[in-house]
Amino acid sequence: MGCSNNNLNDNQNKPYQQNHRLSINEQLQPYLQSNQIPDFNFKEINEDIYVGKGLKRMKGYISPISKEELEKKRNAFWDTRTEGNQQTWNFLKELCQMPEGEEENLQAMLLAYDLIPLKGCINITYDSLGGIFEIPNYCINEPYKYEIIEDEKVRPKEEKVKFHLKGTHKTKITCSNYETIEKVKQKIGKKYKVEIDKVRLFFYGKELKNDLELWNYNVSNDCVVILMINNNI
Repeated sequence: MGCSNNNLNDNQNKPYQQNHRLSINEQLQPYLQSNQIPDFNFKEINEDIYVGKGLKRMKGYISPISKEELEKKRNAFWDTRTEGNQQTWNFLKELCQMPEGEEENLQAMLLAYDLIPLKGCINITYDSLGGIFEIPNYCINEPYKYEIIEDEKVRPKEEKVKFHLKGTHKTKITCSNYETIEKVKQKIGKKYKVEIDKVRLFFYGKELKNDLELWNYNVSNDCVVILMINNNI
């Protein structure tokens, strides 16, 4: 059922209330036109399984691409938002990237930014001017599972790699690309006489996990790896 512009404006001027959400949904639904291609969202799984909490809660989905490719797809989405208010898109991006455990703050933050979520989820919100902001499910939550595992990529030939460590200490280190991050930390711990649980390594903004090997992160000759040694632990 459609609605008049007057009714739409009247509802936008009313304060947001939880029990008013359904009537807002019903009136705005005819105006919602996604500017995305048909595969805007990844296909939801058939089972009654949900991911996320609070305003991030939605039906689970299976990613048909690897974690690495999914991250590229997310970045492409945020980098190509040219319609609507850019500050609002930046704000919504920050909300989607909030760590787990802070979901309870989402509703207050949306209200402070004058945004109203439709259907109890931040995948579609609108502002006081009637602007619609639609976010794909893969930008809000991790998938229920991946069809392709990034770590299944072909293992390269073993070779020695010499890379730079910068951060709390600066040095160079030579390792086999087959060495686990834990073994690399052991070398660093021995050099600086610290326990390995005090050693943290970062590459392109990601913290390196102990059970993976250097080649998993594409660490090669002359790469720069950030080294943080926390002596306060």
